[in-house]
Parts: sequence; structure tokens; C-alpha cells
Amino acid sequence: MYDDRNPVARWIGPPVRWMQIACGWALMAICFATLYDIVARRLFGHSVQGVTELGAYLLAIVSAFGFSSALLQKAHSRVDFLFPRMPPFMVSVLNLAAAVLLFGLAAISVWQGWHVLDESLLFDSRASTPLQTPMWIPQGLWFIGLAVFAGVTGACAVHAVILFVRDRGRLNELYGPLSLEGQIAVETQGTLPGVDKPV
Repeated sequence: MYDDRNPVARWIGPPVRWMQIACGWALMAICFATLYDIVARRLFGHSVQGVTELGAYLLAIVSAFGFSSALLQKAHSRVDFLFPRMPPFMVSVLNLAAAVLLFGLAAISVWQGWHVLDESLLFDSRASTPLQTPMWIPQGLWFIGLAVFAGVTGACAVHAVILFVRDRGRLNELYGPLSLEGQIAVETQGTLPGVDKPV
């Protein structure tokens, strides 16, 4: 689960969670398809066409959707070894910068992703494989994942700006990296500090 103290996570978390579950089921399906393909090749001498190709598409799609879930769970890596030696104001400036810059990166990713998808739609691009997959299908799902991530990062960035003006301590609490104690709590108890529900 996500941090219920954060209104962005409280409102956006449930749909992102459902996307995360759908991606998990898709990964389970490709695992079973891969297993069947291996067994079929070993025992019956035939192969299921396209399993590897679909797995590659799924990797990109699941990764794009996973960005949002990782953000809401504070699972993205942060280099924070200097934070304990900095004054709280500087920590809040850096946390704000991280939220805003992450939104900028997500927006650029969506912009570039749209160019890739638009080109595939324009030229009716297909994979040079036996499946001849229309590329707009996997690229469209990948683009949706990037767009969701941009929306989540945008909401977090706006919230971080508001907190920077109103309550910098809460900004550091909600958008700062997890402390060592927080990481230990997540690993041992499955909860974020101050949150009763498991992550």
C-alpha cells in the first residue's frame, strides 16, 4: 500500500495499484507461456511463435507502469548521504527540486514516447517477426504507462511546491527519501513509518 498521509498517494494510489496488479497478472501469463514453450520444444519439437517478442514488449510496458507505483512507495533510488549534514531548509529545497525534476523527466519521456507512437501510426509500422505485430499496440500501452507516470509526478510536484510554501517539514516527510529506520521498517514490518497498512 501507499502512504495514506500523502493526499496524492491516497487519491492516485488505488488506480495505480490496480494497474500494478494487472501488470503482475500479465507477467504471470508470460511466465506460463514461456514455460509451455520450453516444454513444448523439449518434448514435442515445436515452438510457440512470439513468446520472446511478447515478453520484450511486456517488459517495456510493465516498466513504464511500474514507475508510478515505485514513486508512490518511495522505491526509487535516492542519493541522500549528505542530507543528515544539511540544514532543514536546504533539505526541503533538494526534495522540491527532486520532485520537480522528476516531473520534467517524465514529461520529456511522454513527449518522446508520443513521437515514437505517432511515427508508428503514420507509417503503419509492423515488427519484422513472424507475428508481424502492429507496433502501435505495444507502443500505445507503453505510452499510456509513461503518461500515467507523468500525471503522478505532476501531481506530486504541485503538492511539493505547495508544501514548500506552507510546511517544509511535511515536504521533507512526504517527499524526502526514507531514513535508515524507515527502510528497516519497510523491510521488517512491511510498513512505512507512521503508516499502519503494509506496503
